[in-house]
Amino acid sequence: MATTRLALSMDQDVVARARRLAKIRNTSISRLFVSFVCLMEQSATAKTELPPLTKRALGLAKGDLPSDWDYKDVLSDALVEKYGG
Repeated sequence: MATTRLALSMDQDVVARARRLAKIRNTSISRLFVSFVCLMEQSATAKTELPPLTKRALGLAKGDLPSDWDYKDVLSDALVEKYGG
């Protein structure tokens, strides 16, 4: 795979943080950027609707949900209830 140089402009603080993170992860800043772009691409193309099995498990398959309903809130509440918070 051919590589292309890319110049980025950013705050010096961000550069320092990127260097520290790259060192911790034993990788390069370029590789960090590639990983970030891939992660953002996956996030953008991920399905936003729950899979059918999950809907059934939560008992949501039959009912209408409010437009502001978020399964993450329900999950978070259940975990706090179970393990405390």
